[in-house]
Amino acid sequence: MLSAIKVAVRQCRQRPTVSLVTVLVLGLGTAAAATIFTVVDTVILRPLPYARPDRLVTIWDANAAQAHAKDPISPVNFMDQRGLPVFTDAAAWWRPGVNLVDPGLDPVRVSTIEVSANIFQVLGVRPQVGAGFPEGGPLFVPNEPVAVISDRLWRTRYSADPAIIGKQLMFNGTPHQILGVMPPRFNYPPDVDVWQRLTWDMTQHSRAAHFMEAVARLSDGTTIEQGQGAIDALWTRIDHEFGSSRDSPGQGWSSRLIPLLDDQLGYYRPALFVLFSAVGLLLLIGVLNVASLQLARSLEREREMAIRSALGASPMRIVLQLTAESLVLSLAGALLGVAAAAAALPLVVAFTPVTIPRLDEAAVSWPALGLGLLVAMFATAVLGVLPALLLMRTQMTTTIKSGERGSSRGAGRIYSAVVVSEVALACALLISSGLLVRTVGRMMNTPIGVDADRTVITTIQLTRQSAAQGSPLDRWRTIADIHGEIVRTIREQQGVQAVGMTNMLPLEIGWRIGFLRQGQPMPTNANDMPQAQVHSVSDGFFEAMGARMAEGRSFTVFDNNQGKPVVIVNESFARRHLANGSPVGQTLIIPLGGIGPLSRNLMADPARTGFEVVGVVRDIRNVPLGQNVEPAMYLPMHQHPFSDVFVAIKASSAGAGVTAVRTALKMVAPEVPVSAARTWGDRFGDRTAEPRLLMAVLIFFGALAGLLAALGVYGLFSWSVSVRSRELAIRLALGARPATVGGLILRQSAILVAAGLVSGFVIVRFAQGLLRAVLYEVSPNDLQSTFVAGGLLLLAATIACLPPAVRAMRVDPLEGLRAE
Repeated sequence: MLSAIKVAVRQCRQRPTVSLVTVLVLGLGTAAAATIFTVVDTVILRPLPYARPDRLVTIWDANAAQAHAKDPISPVNFMDQRGLPVFTDAAAWWRPGVNLVDPGLDPVRVSTIEVSANIFQVLGVRPQVGAGFPEGGPLFVPNEPVAVISDRLWRTRYSADPAIIGKQLMFNGTPHQILGVMPPRFNYPPDVDVWQRLTWDMTQHSRAAHFMEAVARLSDGTTIEQGQGAIDALWTRIDHEFGSSRDSPGQGWSSRLIPLLDDQLGYYRPALFVLFSAVGLLLLIGVLNVASLQLARSLEREREMAIRSALGASPMRIVLQLTAESLVLSLAGALLGVAAAAAALPLVVAFTPVTIPRLDEAAVSWPALGLGLLVAMFATAVLGVLPALLLMRTQMTTTIKSGERGSSRGAGRIYSAVVVSEVALACALLISSGLLVRTVGRMMNTPIGVDADRTVITTIQLTRQSAAQGSPLDRWRTIADIHGEIVRTIREQQGVQAVGMTNMLPLEIGWRIGFLRQGQPMPTNANDMPQAQVHSVSDGFFEAMGARMAEGRSFTVFDNNQGKPVVIVNESFARRHLANGSPVGQTLIIPLGGIGPLSRNLMADPARTGFEVVGVVRDIRNVPLGQNVEPAMYLPMHQHPFSDVFVAIKASSAGAGVTAVRTALKMVAPEVPVSAARTWGDRFGDRTAEPRLLMAVLIFFGALAGLLAALGVYGLFSWSVSVRSRELAIRLALGARPATVGGLILRQSAILVAAGLVSGFVIVRFAQGLLRAVLYEVSPNDLQSTFVAGGLLLLAATIACLPPAVRAMRVDPLEGLRAE
């Protein structure tokens, strides 16, 4: 074998162009496959860094009748679920807006959850510094604010000072004692920097309030199906016990369990599998392309192998020699691919425009090296063994005497099968990329109800120092006044065209609250009232976001807590609940005093006086893409203020908008930080970033696959014309027109391409389940994508076949006569 390898290296040196092309094609394919496999292995296949992560599940609420597939949960329902024997334990949290203020440092917004104290025990993770929340202690402790911070916050803001343990940090004006610092790679929930312990009892809340998230650990021996069954049985008991009382959770609610890894990955799990499959197809196309090249090369050596056989070389010796040559090329390509993957992976991690969980941990490892070895073995078999076996079938004596290529017929069949396979795989890739193009187009063209691509969005959270005087109601009035002053000051800045505030942006689900039309009787169970989303917006918000009024007026500065209660509804609300006559002027009873610690209704007894509908705004999408817009009510922020709000500034430029809000805060509330300001266009772009990235990669892979398939068609028919030159010359000598000969080549090309296209359609058919998970309002059977992909491949194959067809038309007829 060693001597065969030495001869193989010498053969490769004698044909440097063919050898270099083979190594490069295999290397690039292996590099792409190893890179994507490493990402898939790190993000999906590798266990989460928690104790027995396969036992961890997340809990979400669902309501099929209301089309809610994954809603936050109620704290009261969570406490019932936590007590089920199918769980060892469970933790829950909600997400307040939090400012961090340190003496001598600029105030900053920090991503925070207020969480039950058992969160780290449920996950099986301990802080790297400090003890963290007491193990086995209560889930909440009133009037004893404590927190744990992330390694990122500890290092970037406090220079990894170990004395941070025991210190008091000011979160929203309240001092919290720091009990621990989490390990560097701990990132749950994703991108959280502060874990505050709960200070309130989760059992003393409403079953109808859905605002918390939860993670649970299944008990030993319990499957997720058994856990789901226990959850379903619990909901049956809750509906039976509380269905007609004020403690009812409402009709149609249930909960669902999702494995923690699946929940964290979301869209990325199917997307990465699609990408890995695409890379595998591309690698296979590359191997087939190189195989066709090696097949043509082996046919050129047919006479050489016949002479070797005549001189005494055994068939096994010849097979061994050809296998050694392919082994040298395959190993060189695999090693080049793994090295390229090691170099490319840091660039992929650094320049990926979206945040993929655990991607920063990706590094080329033994599994990637194993994949490279597997590719080398497969390529060796395809590139060496098959051509060798084909040559062994040749009648060596005939070949030596005649000088003809005795195996051309068998080689032609193999070559044709290779080209059909290439076209089929390229077709599957092109159809997949076409489906993603359609998906992104649908997403980008989904009506949102706003025209605000250049509107700057930022958030502000007023602290207790901003409104610390008087009763709770007085403090909320102060918050409303400060918000109004901030809006007024921003509006006065140069370049500002419109400005407003809101507690929820488009594509976000607002709080769902029950309501009644004036005169409508109150149901026995308040949770049986019709529900709609409630949003709080200031004057100028609709103008800043480019939302249009369908009827009536927008809010003004006079819609404050000294005026009459008013409300604006969206078109969906008006169609469903106020269809009789004009909605403007009708009165809604909204028994809403406030939403926990987040907001407060400042109007006197709104449950009796009601809110007058003063306008109807055209639907602003208030749910994620893919869901139907829900009925919504908009309350004036001066009448129903929130402490944590978004500010929308429409200005002459994004810079002018950012400068305006910074100036206003320095003048009105200097202790309040400004979070990162971004335009609405950028925020909306984030919603489509994952499919756009997948689309771009698949388009690149599809184009490359189409190019390789076209090269395969060109190579097949160039070789075919070369082999059949005598036959074609005889046809021309016997009177066949050149156009007929050229048409023969084109017809044969069309038959092979058609067979490849049909096979590609079948591949896509089998991959429907995987594709459906990454598509949006597009069917895997989309005819437009199928026709475009097929048309492009047919065009590429026709262009690739033209040069051989022209060459066939120019064959000299005298060559055939001389041969005869």
